Amino acid sequence: MKNILLPLIIIFAFTQNTFSQIKNCSECDSKKYSEKDINHLSLLELKILRNEIFARHQYVFKNDRLKDYFLNKYDWYKPNYKSENKIELNNFEKENSCLFLKKENEKVELKKTIIKELEIFLTSLSENDTSKINSVISNATKDFNIEHKNAVITELKDILTKINIKGIHWYNENGLYKITTDDGYFLNETSIKIKGKEIILSYKDIGHSELLSDETAFDFGNSYDSINEYSSWYTFEIKSNKLVLIEHQAAG
Repeated sequence: MKNILLPLIIIFAFTQNTFSQIKNCSECDSKKYSEKDINHLSLLELKILRNEIFARHQYVFKNDRLKDYFLNKYDWYKPNYKSENKIELNNFEKENSCLFLKKENEKVELKKTIIKELEIFLTSLSENDTSKINSVISNATKDFNIEHKNAVITELKDILTKINIKGIHWYNENGLYKITTDDGYFLNETSIKIKGKEIILSYKDIGHSELLSDETAFDFGNSYDSINEYSSWYTFEIKSNKLVLIEHQAAG
C-alpha cells in the first residue's frame, strides 16, 4: 500500500508545484507559460503580471497607479524616461503577454455576461415568461411543489427588482450591490454578491425598525417578534454563458 501511495503523493506534489508556481514574471523572458499555469490567477494578478513584463524593461507607465505599484514593490524598477518607451520584447515575453491578456479578456467578458444574463432574467420575471424562467431555475427547483416554486419566483422578482443591475460595482472579480430598507417593522438587506462565476442573491432581516428603538417598544403596543426574522439566499452560476440557479436556502 505504501509503495502505491508514494508515487501518487509525488505526482500530486509535482502537479501542485507546476501549476501554482507563477507568482511574478522573473522568468517570463525565458519560459513560456500555459493556461494551466495561470488558471488560478485573478484578473488583477493577471494584469499585474502582464505589466511586469514591460516594467522589467523599465517601461514608463502612463497609469500612475501601475507606476507607483512597481516603484513601491520592486527595487529593480527604474523607469527610463529617456527611452520614449521604445522597448522590444522577445518571443517568450510576447507570447506570455498575449496569454495573460487573453485570460484577462475572458474574465472581463464574464462580467459582461453576468450583467446581461441578470437583465434577461429580470425581464423574464417581469413578463412572467415561464419558459425563460424555467431555463434558469428548473434544475434547482425540480423537486419543489407548485406553491414553493411560485414563492421562489416571486421572491427572486422582488430581490432583482430592488437591485440596480447596472449599478453593480466591481473590484477585481468581485461585484456587489446592496440596499437596506426599513419598512417600519424590520430593517431589511437585499443584495447581490458576485465572485467569479458565482452569483448570490439574498434577502434578510438584519434588525428591527428605527421605530422600535425606544426601550419600551417591546413591552406593549406593537407585535414585533424576533421569531419572524427571515433570510433567504439563491446561488447562481454561469454555465456555458447562461445563468443557472444552483441552490436555494432559507432560514427563519
